[in-house]
Amino acid sequence: MNRRLVELARLYGIQTSYLDMTRQRRDADPNSLLLVLHAMGAGVDRMDDVPEALRRRKEELRKRKVEPVVVAWDGKLGRRKFEFGYHVTEIKGHETFVISAPTKAYFPGASSGSPRLWGVFAPVYALHSKRNPAAGDLTDFESLIDWMHDLGGSVAATLPLLGAFLDEPFEPSPYSPATRLFWNEFYIDIERVPEFKDRGSTTGPKPAKYIDYRGVMAHKRRILEKLSGTFFANPAPERLRAFRKFVHDNKGVEDYAQFRAVMDRRRTRWQSWPARLRDGTIRKSDYDEGAKNYHLYSQWIIQEQLRALSDRAAARGQFMYLDLPLGLHGAGYDTWRNPDLHVRGVAGGAPPDPVFTKGQNWGFPPMNPAELRRSRYQYIIAFLQNHLRYARLLRIDHVMGLHRLFWIPDGLTGDKGVYVEYSADELWAILSVESHRHRAGIVGENLGTVPPEVNVSMQKHDIRQMYVVQYEIMGDPDNPNLSAPPEKCVASLNTHDMPPYRGFLDGLDIDGRVELGLIDKKVAQKEHRQRAKMRRVLGKWGRNPFSFLSESMANIVLANLEDLWEEALPQNVPATNTERPNWRRRVRPSLEQIRRMAGIAEVLSHVFAQRSRSLPL
Repeated sequence: MNRRLVELARLYGIQTSYLDMTRQRRDADPNSLLLVLHAMGAGVDRMDDVPEALRRRKEELRKRKVEPVVVAWDGKLGRRKFEFGYHVTEIKGHETFVISAPTKAYFPGASSGSPRLWGVFAPVYALHSKRNPAAGDLTDFESLIDWMHDLGGSVAATLPLLGAFLDEPFEPSPYSPATRLFWNEFYIDIERVPEFKDRGSTTGPKPAKYIDYRGVMAHKRRILEKLSGTFFANPAPERLRAFRKFVHDNKGVEDYAQFRAVMDRRRTRWQSWPARLRDGTIRKSDYDEGAKNYHLYSQWIIQEQLRALSDRAAARGQFMYLDLPLGLHGAGYDTWRNPDLHVRGVAGGAPPDPVFTKGQNWGFPPMNPAELRRSRYQYIIAFLQNHLRYARLLRIDHVMGLHRLFWIPDGLTGDKGVYVEYSADELWAILSVESHRHRAGIVGENLGTVPPEVNVSMQKHDIRQMYVVQYEIMGDPDNPNLSAPPEKCVASLNTHDMPPYRGFLDGLDIDGRVELGLIDKKVAQKEHRQRAKMRRVLGKWGRNPFSFLSESMANIVLANLEDLWEEALPQNVPATNTERPNWRRRVRPSLEQIRRMAGIAEVLSHVFAQRSRSLPL
C-alpha cells in the first residue's frame, strides 16, 4: 500500500488494518481509504492528491499547540484543579474545553455494596391491553412496571423511545430514530392528556397480526391535533405556565417542531429540499402552523408522561432502563441541524463475520470525530442529558463505538469498510460526568468481538458490561460451557437481536438462516448438532433458566418478558428489514392475561427470592 496514503490515514485516525473474528489481519482497501479521507474533508479525490494532503495535515497538527478538548480525571490537570463538569479555559495561551470527570462513573446502590437487582425487558410497542389493544403506550409500560413491583422487580427495560418517522418517510425501527434529542409521540396515552378530559371514545385501529404503526399514529395524531388546537386557542393559565417552562427547558424543541412540519408538507428526505431549507433556514411560509403546533404540543405531552412514569418508578425504588441507539435516520432532524457532525458518503456498519460474510451496512451516517471535538461534544452531551432526565440506567448501544466505528463508503460492500477512531477518553469522561449529575448507571453493550481496550476502559470507569447466555454458550460450539456472570454486569438470556430462549433451544434461528440463504443445509445440520450439546448444558436449570442468572453475583438480572411463556419468534432478526416483521410483533398475551398467569408469577417470585438472599462472603 502507498506509504503516504497509510500515513495520511493514520493522521486522520483511520486504521489501515484490523483483526477479524478469526484473529486474521485484514488490510484496508486503498480505494476505501481514499473515499473515507475524502468524506472526512482531507481534500483527496485520487491518489495524486495524497502528498499535498499529507503536507497540509502535518502542518495543521504542527500548529496545534493545545488540543481542542482535554480531560481532567478526578478534576486534576497538571497542577490545576477543576470542579466536576465542563470548563472553557486557557492553556499555553490557547482556549480549550476541559472535561473534569470522576474516573469512576456513578452506579445506583454501589456505595452501599453490590446491588443484586432484577427486572423485566419488554418493547413498549409490543404490549397491549383491554384498554389499548392495538399497540403499547406509556400507560401499558406503567402497568407492566406496577406488576413487576408487586413481584419485587426493580428494573424496567425497553427499546429506544425516540422520535421516529411513521408517515412519509416511514421507518419504525427504534434503532433508526429521526432524532436522539426528542421523543416518540406514538407512545402517548391520549386519555391521560389533561386537555382531553372526557371527549368520548378514543377507539383506534383494530389490532392486526402485526402492529400498524401508520394507522395507530394517524389515529393519535388526529386527536392530538384537536387537543393542540384547543390548547393554543385558549390555554388554561396553569397549563400555559407549564408549557412555557417546557419550551424554556427544552432548547431546540421549536426548531424540531418546525422541521417536522416542513417534513409533513414535503414528505421527502430533507436532502431533496430546496437549498435554503437544506441549509437549515426555515420560514413560516414553509410549513403549516397547525402542524408545527402539533409537533410542539406532542413533545410536551410525551415528556409529561415520561416524567410521571419515571417519578412513579423512582418513588418505589424502581429504575427506568432506557436504550441509546448508535445511529439514527439519515434524513432525521439531527443530521439536518448538525450536518457537519454527520459524515456524508459513508455509513456505519460492521466487518464480515461467519454469519454476515460481506459485513453489515447499518445505513446511518457516522459522526465526525474531529467535528465532535471542535463542537465541544455539545450534541452528545445534549442527547445524553435528554435520556438521563428519565432513566436511572442507560444502555449504550455498540459501546465499542466510543473507541472506533466501521465506516463503509457508499457504493461498496461491507468487506471494503475501514475502522475510524474516536477520542474514547473524552467520551468516557462525558459519560462519567453525566452519570454523576443524574445519579444514573451506564451499561455498555460489549457483545461480540471488541478490542481489549474497550473492556479495560469499562472496568476502569465502572461501566457495567452485558452478560448474555446465548453469547456465552456459543463461544465454543463444540464444547459449550458457561462461566458464572461477573459481578458488575447486566445478565440476561438473550437480547432483542436474538431468538427467544425457546426458539434458541429448538434451533429455529438456524432454520431461519437456511431460509434466508445465509447457510446451507450441511452447515445447518452441524449447527443443530452443536445446539443439541448446548441444550444439554442449559437443561440443568429445567423450566426456570433464570435460576443460573439470579443465583449469580450479577448486579442486575433481566428477564425478557416473552421468555416467561416460552415465545419462539424474535422481535428482530438483524439484516432482514424486508424478509421478517421486525419491530412489529405484539406479545401474545394481554397485560391482563399476564397478570393472571400463575406460572410466570412463580418463576419471578423465585428470581426475587434468589436475588434477595444474602450470599456468603
